[in-house]
Amino acid sequence: MKISACLLVVILPVCCYGHWKELLDETLTTLAERLEDAQMIDDILYKQGKSTFENCGSSSDPIDLVSLSVQPDPIKVPGNITVSFSGKLSTDITSPIAASIVVKAEKFGIRFKVSSQKIPDVCSMLPSGSCPPVLVKAGIPCHCPFKAGSYSSSLTIALPAVKKHIPSTTVWIQVKLTHNDKELGCYSLTTGITSG
Repeated sequence: MKISACLLVVILPVCCYGHWKELLDETLTTLAERLEDAQMIDDILYKQGKSTFENCGSSSDPIDLVSLSVQPDPIKVPGNITVSFSGKLSTDITSPIAASIVVKAEKFGIRFKVSSQKIPDVCSMLPSGSCPPVLVKAGIPCHCPFKAGSYSSSLTIALPAVKKHIPSTTVWIQVKLTHNDKELGCYSLTTGITSG
């Protein structure tokens, strides 16, 4: 299992509010728009407490995610989510770190794409100054290169309010990281989401 989902989906939004906040707001708004015709509560398709993550890469990838949990489950928007993770990097990871992020929603057993983003180098989006205290306290870097080693933390992220109601649904998020076309790690997270 890999830590790539944590590095992009967890750490970067905490330390890089600008672009990541816009990306998160755009993704949540698009999700609400795509689901507004499907107002049925998704109790049959998504059972509370069943968030899962999977390795969509290779066991030889340098980013190894050992554990990942998201609370509350399902995620409420707006609201705070707490993401806890542990993992390790088997080697230093340097710029450029390209990211491909795909978000899909599931209704009535059918997945459809909500958002797809390609980021040429996440290092260019990181803050140039000091790391946020929550990352410093946990010993998690927020600048490239990322040094080999073990990482674990529990981070709280504020999800913004969106203009539209988000019907209860299941979402699937896949994050794939590469360095000069070599895969660093790939993970997907499946969880529930609803308006708070």
